[in-house]
Amino acid sequence: MRRSALPARPFTPLSPPRPSPLRALFPALLPALLLALCAALVTAPTAARADTAGAPGARHRTPVVLVHGFGDTAASLDGLEDHLRARGWLASDLAEFGYDWAATNDSNAGRFADFLTERFGADRPVNVVAHSMGSLLTRKFLKDGGSSRVRAWVSLGGPNHGAGDAAPCGPFGAFCDIHAASLAEMAPGSAFLTSLNAGDETPGATRYTTFASACDEQIPPGDDRAPRSTALAGAVNHLLPVGDSGCPSHYGLLSNDWVRARIVEEFSLDPSTPAELKTGPFRITVNEARFTSTGESAPELYDGLTLTTDGAARPLWHRDRDGATAFPAHDPWFGLDDSTRSRTFTTGATVTAYLTDADHTAGNNDDVMAAGRVHWDPSLGFGRFTARMRGVDGGEASVTYTVTPASGVPACRLRVDGAELTYFDDGTTRPALYGDLSVGADPAAPGARTAVWTRSGSDPSTFPNKGARSNPDPYFHQRVGDGTGYGPGPFEVSAFLWDHDASSADDLAARGTAAWDPYTDRPGTRTTEFRGDDDGLVKVTWTVLCP
Repeated sequence: MRRSALPARPFTPLSPPRPSPLRALFPALLPALLLALCAALVTAPTAARADTAGAPGARHRTPVVLVHGFGDTAASLDGLEDHLRARGWLASDLAEFGYDWAATNDSNAGRFADFLTERFGADRPVNVVAHSMGSLLTRKFLKDGGSSRVRAWVSLGGPNHGAGDAAPCGPFGAFCDIHAASLAEMAPGSAFLTSLNAGDETPGATRYTTFASACDEQIPPGDDRAPRSTALAGAVNHLLPVGDSGCPSHYGLLSNDWVRARIVEEFSLDPSTPAELKTGPFRITVNEARFTSTGESAPELYDGLTLTTDGAARPLWHRDRDGATAFPAHDPWFGLDDSTRSRTFTTGATVTAYLTDADHTAGNNDDVMAAGRVHWDPSLGFGRFTARMRGVDGGEASVTYTVTPASGVPACRLRVDGAELTYFDDGTTRPALYGDLSVGADPAAPGARTAVWTRSGSDPSTFPNKGARSNPDPYFHQRVGDGTGYGPGPFEVSAFLWDHDASSADDLAARGTAAWDPYTDRPGTRTTEFRGDDDGLVKVTWTVLCP
């Protein structure tokens, strides 16, 4: 696994994450110079705050997308995002773009384009604030045609003409690529920067602004190896100190009051529109959480997921490093704490991820596989939403949640019609299942579930397995419950079924939830598949009836 620029740190959802000590990326080669490079390009996260909804008279402004730098995560952007919310931006009009900082800027520019569509649709204009190396991937997006989408772009300490400390990556580009392809691209005169700066440095109708500081120890404007790296021809270029700006560090550009005031002034040039806000109280239910990674096989994760409502943060899932856990792809609950998945609130809600891989390989640091936060506020209305937060190695935490009024939901009813084990291959012909199929249907009791079918581990139910075998009964099909209706909604149908194995560890035969709510789904009959280990597949048929 690639070595991380950030070591592990404990997950503290109710307090700011602590800055980490800096480490050298290449201890075996050019130790002094490359230690400085690592120190120069790693950024420190700032404190996260709870989400709040827009007040009466709130307005939609041009959304602002915040982009972090090399070696960092979206968590470093929380302070600037909170500042914009305090200046009138709705939480749903702000977004933190997390990405794999070790990948190429070209690939991250493509992911940035997809992110804008995912969060704000295909056509809605946005503004961008990019810190450090985030300036390069967003400029690549702008140069490739994205300027038609971005009204204003702001660079904070961006290595737009290279980072002097990355100069050794010129002659040692292949070595840099092993650790982070983006390092070689930041070397002054690299092929990437030459192409990026060819022709018009500020293409399109986008308004370009840059900020550089004489006290920036990472991208100093007086570095002979990359003089005035941040400034761009055609942009409004600020070199601090000026006026009462002070002389912020590379990290301090994110929190500098003078810089923040200029950002608000620039973005306030755009028109705004009135926002229609739903009135509370509201209910949020986290339906499922998944983790995927394209570059790391079964990472053992720790830190956690947090749900914040009305300023109160509670963990949805949490592990300490010594309890790090690898999650199978078929587990849509991600081991969530059922008692905290549903809450009533009056203003806004935030889902936060900070998931770290406990990499026990000798010499490797722990990597942040997914980080960031996604907000719901009353301007988004009711329905089902998905929050995606990303990190290194293609890591992504995906959390699906439903928001409805806390009362006044249509009095629909749910009936579970049947359950069927269609496949399970554990090497036996008659798996013995225990666990439960259940319905969560009481909005007055968050997390409450009614068992439709249940067995204890000491009394599993044995039945033929369809598989590839010839059995008199080719598959198990059992009517569950007694046809009783459960309600009113919204609903969750859940499966949590294990195969009892006397000779080895029990296997998870099927697990998952299927959510239904009156704001996103139609009544009627449907069949839901729940999967597990050993290709386990259970199908549950259920019907929702509404007046």
